[in-house]
Amino acid sequence: MTMSDVIYRVYEMFVAGYQFQVLTPLFTVHWGLQNKKSRPAWRERQNNVNRKYFEVFKREVFARYHKDPLRMLLPKKSPKQQQQQQQHAPGAIAPGVAGAIGAVGVGAAGEKH
Repeated sequence: MTMSDVIYRVYEMFVAGYQFQVLTPLFTVHWGLQNKKSRPAWRERQNNVNRKYFEVFKREVFARYHKDPLRMLLPKKSPKQQQQQQQHAPGAIAPGVAGAIGAVGVGAAGEKH
């Protein structure tokens, strides 16, 4: 299972109503994160392809559940608009699927809460 597969599944589970709990701080930290400049060219091409697939997937999930709780289908904001929004809400952390990935913790039998 690739990281993209995990992201897709976690996002759909979140939209479907599953609740997530952090099992241990170990799942919230990832050492060795890359920056764009040090990443090989093939990896950036792969990321671009994955972004396109995820755009389609988000629409499929919306069609299935009729919900967009993270407002991921709204038009993207420019960096200037994002900066202005952050200035109005200091300390706020934007919700996202990446935050949910570190918090994958479904009940023992996989039940929804």
